[in-house]
Amino acid sequence: MLSFFKKYPLYIQMFLILFASFILIFPQLYLRGVIIGSDAIFHYNRFYDVSEQIKNGNYQYFISMYGFQQSGRIINALYGPLFAYFQGIIVIISKSWFQYQIISNFILYNISGFSMLIFLKKIKVNGWISAGFSIFFMTTYPIQYWIDQQGLSAWPAAILPLCMIPLIKLIEEKKLSVIGTSVAISAMFQVHVLSTIFLVMVYFFFFIYSFLTTDKKKSLLKELIISIFSFLLLTTNVWVNMIDVYLGNRLVSPFLNEHMENNTITANSSYWVEYPKFLPVLFAVLFCGILNKKYKFEPFLKIIVAIVALFTILSTNFIPWKFLSSLENPILGLIQFPFRFVITSIVLLLIGLAIMMRYYKGARIANPFYLAILLCLSLVQINYMNTSKMIKWHQSDTAVNTRVNSFVFEDDEFKMKNQLFSKDKQELLLSFQKSTPDYLPLYNDDKISRYGTYGDEIIQKNHFFEKSVVNGKLQVTWKSNSNKSIKIPIIKYKRTNLILNGNSLSDEDFDVNTIGVVTVNQVKGENNLIVSYNNPWFFSITIIIPCIVLLFFIIVTLIKKYNFHLS
Repeated sequence: MLSFFKKYPLYIQMFLILFASFILIFPQLYLRGVIIGSDAIFHYNRFYDVSEQIKNGNYQYFISMYGFQQSGRIINALYGPLFAYFQGIIVIISKSWFQYQIISNFILYNISGFSMLIFLKKIKVNGWISAGFSIFFMTTYPIQYWIDQQGLSAWPAAILPLCMIPLIKLIEEKKLSVIGTSVAISAMFQVHVLSTIFLVMVYFFFFIYSFLTTDKKKSLLKELIISIFSFLLLTTNVWVNMIDVYLGNRLVSPFLNEHMENNTITANSSYWVEYPKFLPVLFAVLFCGILNKKYKFEPFLKIIVAIVALFTILSTNFIPWKFLSSLENPILGLIQFPFRFVITSIVLLLIGLAIMMRYYKGARIANPFYLAILLCLSLVQINYMNTSKMIKWHQSDTAVNTRVNSFVFEDDEFKMKNQLFSKDKQELLLSFQKSTPDYLPLYNDDKISRYGTYGDEIIQKNHFFEKSVVNGKLQVTWKSNSNKSIKIPIIKYKRTNLILNGNSLSDEDFDVNTIGVVTVNQVKGENNLIVSYNNPWFFSITIIIPCIVLLFFIIVTLIKKYNFHLS
């Protein structure tokens, strides 16, 4: 048995990550409970909409025709479009929302584990140490954030180690890999914009060090410029179409958190450093370890520790977040919650500790036995937490935790719980809805709540109308006893096309309220409104360009590897 471990260590390490992923999802799989976190319904609507597009062959890049109350609002085009399609495929594979949670959680655990394993092996950390830290990474809250609250930041956190691989060459050879860098940052950009900003910040520190310590500054700058250009080409589907939407519409921004000081790891968000419980001790170990003058630590590790320190401080109230919240700065609106900085910090913490163990080899603190104990404790804690949540869900009288701006249209909680296991995934989305106004068009500056307006004009009125998708277009039908004007639960953007009872409507033929809800003149009897979106002329080009560039990069990479093997 021992000889097998020595002969095939990589396969054993990969198996351990797969096995750990199964162990982590086992409580939910066995107890058959569901966690509906604060962000679940928002993302489930996104992914359900895409899954129906794929199933019906009706690809609508911009407006929602199946999710979000079939309101024709824009979400996915501005929020990780490629990632949404990836999740949509998982929704299709899953027979229910319960199955979706199991499958998506399992995939997330494996992506995070293998992402960390690949990076640590690239940087030449001992194989078993790499496997240990990779599994440990899976138990930290940056990954558990999806399992616990369906927080999307867990997915960019999972791929962050992979996205840092080009930094190894940048430090060791003072060269910036154009293909590696552009693909890594593009992949992050296709998932989450804010996480991309954090990743670019990490790259910035490594690049500055390399730039200051190399004699080939012109070459490095050239590689940077080409990498930026390549990144823009790989993400034309995101930023070009995003610019088009923003140029044609004034959009409701994600809410500005006026009390950011409450969402730091030193305030109400301390749970970020409590999974596992001893995580703060590991921060102390990293910072104390780097101060040991006995060792001459490599630049890569020093930069890692510096970034960990910076991002950790940014996630605390050592920064005057209360004052900054009062400034109403759009950049702060993008950040929203300071605890988001600690996600990057925790990922780099584990990388730093894994590298540091090379220097302390033979010392008590680097004994693999202690890593094994910490690993067992973290796995036990997460399993205990997930088991408790499953038991509480079964004991609870409610299927979901309702919050402010939530609407529940199913009085029978038992029936609603069953909807989470139903093949018809739309049932849950109809029973439990939230009035999130992100990216709605804004037509005036009145002080009326965008959340309340969406709830009143879209969610509450939706059941008075019948909505379906016919010939690739959204069709709204209703009967009327008069020819008075009526508000339709549909959102109008600049490029949205409206055809009422066979007549194409111009801007003078209808009115819109603050968030773009349409008011039209109906007729007595049957009324029919057809809603579609006029894609910009360059839309197809923005989709084709990334595919061509990525294919080109793959061919170049294969040619380089083939020539290398020949030589």
